[in-house]
Amino acid sequence: MSDTLPKGHGKSKNRNDSKIGISIAIGITAVALAVGLGYGGVIPMLDESSTVTQPASSATVTQPAPMTSSASYATDQYWLNTPSDRNLIDQLDWSISSGDVMGMYLDKGSSGLIIYTDTVDDTELFVGLNADYIGSDDGIFFIIVDNQEHEDYEQAGMDLYIDLPAGAETVEIIGSYVIL
Repeated sequence: MSDTLPKGHGKSKNRNDSKIGISIAIGITAVALAVGLGYGGVIPMLDESSTVTQPASSATVTQPAPMTSSASYATDQYWLNTPSDRNLIDQLDWSISSGDVMGMYLDKGSSGLIIYTDTVDDTELFVGLNADYIGSDDGIFFIIVDNQEHEDYEQAGMDLYIDLPAGAETVEIIGSYVIL
């Protein structure tokens, strides 16, 4: 008997099965990420009855909050797809000596401000916190850089001067409360 199979059988079927299996695994992972980030991550999910109040010249206008799609967060940089009204980058005073700040978001679960940075060199990040968004009962904030406790910073009231190492991507400023 011959060990060869007729043309169109054998290996090509296994490749197709592998492609289907990989596609299913990717789909399940994307759904799990979208659901996980929407309900347990930094990104708050809104329902249709939620509203966002935004200042408009001398009057305050209340409008429906924009709906967000969980599927858009299934990327490595999910914060790039969040609505601008949730990003505090234009609401807080900040500066960075080298690099860029990509976004600033409140995290109710940790009572913190999460700052996403893009740094190549060692740099200093200044953040002027605002009690309308985040505060500390004892006036002291806890700093975490890339998931590690960070003590290389100075605090002057609500102003923080944080020395960041090259490549730092995430800075968490933990207080006692956040106001969403």
